[in-house]
Amino acid sequence: MKKEEILEASKKENKKKDVYELQVESKGANIAAVCMLILAAIYYSYEIITGKGSNPALYSFIAIYNVILFGYKAIKLEKSRKLNIFTSVVWGILTLMLVLEYFKVIF
Repeated sequence: MKKEEILEASKKENKKKDVYELQVESKGANIAAVCMLILAAIYYSYEIITGKGSNPALYSFIAIYNVILFGYKAIKLEKSRKLNIFTSVVWGILTLMLVLEYFKVIF
């Protein structure tokens, strides 16, 4: 096969996206997750400091996003699989705690 044919076949497999574009999307998802975490930490800190209480429903959406993101990476990528599994489990525990807090089962 020629170089162009291989590239064309790869694009068809990846829904007409090249490898670089897929990497950029993946990196963008990771950056979005980190930004969501930072913003959630700022909101949570503000709510605790001002005594306004917290909104566990909002934070549970952020947490479940990370459970799915790191869980999917653990399934699909052999590289750093253990770290992704660990991170997904930690986020899963946090998600469960937030959902329970929302429904006032704990605290």
